[in-house]
Amino acid sequence: MKEKIDKSKIVEKYNSVYGQYEKLGLNLSQVFELLLNENDIQFLSVYYRVKDIDSFIKKIEQKGYQDPFKEIEDICGVRIICYYQSDVELIKKILRKELNVLEDENKEENLEFDQFGYRSTHLILTTPDKWLETPNYRGLKNVKAEVQVRTVLMHAWAEIAHKLAYKSKSQIPKAFRRKLSRISAKLEESDEQFEEIKKQIESNKKELIISAEESNEFNPNVEFNLDSLQAFLDYAFPNRKKSIELTSGLFEEMEKKKISLKDLIFGYKKAGPFLRDVEKETAWDKENGFYLVQVGAARMILDLTIDSYFLDRKDFLKTEILTKYREKINKEKK
Repeated sequence: MKEKIDKSKIVEKYNSVYGQYEKLGLNLSQVFELLLNENDIQFLSVYYRVKDIDSFIKKIEQKGYQDPFKEIEDICGVRIICYYQSDVELIKKILRKELNVLEDENKEENLEFDQFGYRSTHLILTTPDKWLETPNYRGLKNVKAEVQVRTVLMHAWAEIAHKLAYKSKSQIPKAFRRKLSRISAKLEESDEQFEEIKKQIESNKKELIISAEESNEFNPNVEFNLDSLQAFLDYAFPNRKKSIELTSGLFEEMEKKKISLKDLIFGYKKAGPFLRDVEKETAWDKENGFYLVQVGAARMILDLTIDSYFLDRKDFLKTEILTKYREKINKEKK
């Protein structure tokens, strides 16, 4: 017979350690965001929660735990929601490298072929000893957190399934089982298709860059879209900071002003040799060697070679310097 728990002692202990778990959740969510940004992994959100006392006691009673503060490993839970299945694996790799991962479970592996349910990766981890020397992590040695890593579609299914409150297949009315299974299958298929599209986008951009490197010229006749524009920027300015959001803004601007990718490519041929000199006089960063990011460099090329673009922006530019270089470029052209 299992020993009955003393709720008052549980509550007292819970209150004494609550601050540790709150501190752990806050700090882990912040460091996870930094790690994702450092590794150029786009994500929807990173957030944490500390299990409330009612949920904590309910779990103890359901599972019959005798040493709950050791046996319950999700008192602190952190959730990372990313966009693609491949990012889930990348994130897991980063977490294994940076923290002490004690357990690593893929919930999808436990699902039957016809069983609906949310899919995600769950890791139980603690902070590395070297982190414990910093003020943010003092007192958190061996304090565990559960980290869930999901795609957006995994998260959508999990949240809706949670609201429906069905805990097992047997709880679901037969009239709904087939429909819910179909929805789950469609979401899984969509997740896979988004991953395929992402891989194809990257493959197409790589092919454009390789072809340009081999011929020493980016093909001016490719379709003008966001991907071809980003591929050109990666080819022309490979060592500069890039941002697909900034590239999207440039694309919209060029489309509105009726500037083609061909215009940018030919402008790069004419003005590219002058770009560093222009930067030295307008936007030079001694520490980094150059100042402009990819999109900034592209805009500078358009300022130097497209009259209408330059005239629209001249109020915001160092006009005298750019005019000097525009004249040099025109002379070179002649």
